[in-house]
Amino acid sequence: MRSLSLLAALVLLAGSAWAQEGFRPTAEQNFLWYCIQCHGPKGDGKGVNNTAKLPVTPRNLTDGRDMAQFADEDMVRTITRGGGASDLSPIMPPWGNTLSAEEIRDLVTHVRTLCKCQFDPKAKERFLKEQGKLPPQNQAPDPMKETLR
Repeated sequence: MRSLSLLAALVLLAGSAWAQEGFRPTAEQNFLWYCIQCHGPKGDGKGVNNTAKLPVTPRNLTDGRDMAQFADEDMVRTITRGGGASDLSPIMPPWGNTLSAEEIRDLVTHVRTLCKCQFDPKAKERFLKEQGKLPPQNQAPDPMKETLR
């Protein structure tokens, strides 16, 4: 038991030494460590876990037209809390207990370099309509009609 405590103390000391020396993986290193298995080394969704047995195809993070629908806050939520938190694939794990908030924001910036895109509210609206999560424009309820009834 004492040797286990000693080992734990050594691990903590090593960790604090790395922190003092400024050791922190880059966003690309975190991507290659945590995301590559599903999203692939290029971010194109062709990771080793992308097999016929996988119920959902990993998102192609290099597809700018598709990725433009996600605001940075959407990506932060998805990375932090997992795909299910954003009504995306529930098999995408949450990384909020593994990566710091700063590392997650850096990862979002890295994904933006992969897709070469920025958030486009029209792309998000188009996606939500395609998914049936927004009513078509001509079917929006008229608040004046509701008050006159």
